[in-house]
Amino acid sequence: MTNRLPPRSVKENQHFVPRSWLSRFAGQDGRVLAIKDGKDVTQIAVADIMSGDWIYTVFDEWWRPSDELEDALSIEESRAAKLFESLHTSPVQPNDKGWIDLCHFLALTVCRHPDTMQTGHTRSKELAWHLADVRAFNDAAAFFGETKQKFGVDLSTAEYQRLLLADPSNLIAEAEEVEHLTPQDPKLPEQISLSAVNNVATQISVLNLFLLDAPKGANYVLSDRPMPLHDLAFGFTVPLSKNLALLAMPGDGREVIYGRREATPEMVALVNTEQADRMKSVIIGPDRAVLESLF
Repeated sequence: MTNRLPPRSVKENQHFVPRSWLSRFAGQDGRVLAIKDGKDVTQIAVADIMSGDWIYTVFDEWWRPSDELEDALSIEESRAAKLFESLHTSPVQPNDKGWIDLCHFLALTVCRHPDTMQTGHTRSKELAWHLADVRAFNDAAAFFGETKQKFGVDLSTAEYQRLLLADPSNLIAEAEEVEHLTPQDPKLPEQISLSAVNNVATQISVLNLFLLDAPKGANYVLSDRPMPLHDLAFGFTVPLSKNLALLAMPGDGREVIYGRREATPEMVALVNTEQADRMKSVIIGPDRAVLESLF
């Protein structure tokens, strides 16, 4: 018998950057400072930033809202908080599992970002139209190549044959149905982007990774786009706290190097500049002068 008991749905405001992460950018007085919407530096509560209403609320086939995804993310955030604590209580680099867990958390940060979810929903609709246009390609190789290049999707020969044998009008009808699905529709929820976490984590793990401790007198900042949302293979930086950041760099393809070292003041400035460049509406940190220097 199908369970018709309503799912639990009580969490309205949901963070896309965990509060435990945001709190690590507080100053010695415990205050978090921010520049928000281009205004002057001001003190801010972490509960009020980098969040949105219902962004991880999902719906079942009867359109009943559920906190299932938000609850699962909370578990991931608790694990990450423990990992971050270990990184800050010991000056040594993490063990292999620690690196894997860090890559997974950063991948989750990318995939759960509202901009990623919105883009993924739109791109899924574009993919539906691309599949409906299968007969426009000369052969399977051309179709597979463009599908991979544009959408990062590997189709099987059987899937290609199914598309070729389908009535073109049916393919168009399917694409039109997908086109009209809302981001909340259980048939194509925008949260589907989270299914790519493992793939993104793999992309990060093959880069050379270095933890960068901020030198005395320097500190990092964090924006509402902590990670780049695409082109991760080219490398990136991301602050884990006011005192620690991660540098990811492409390797030579032969050996992956993980390490930890003290950053130069110039590297701290570079990391902070990247955060300012990625910022959508808010950036936080412990030091007023550092925040003001970025704009």
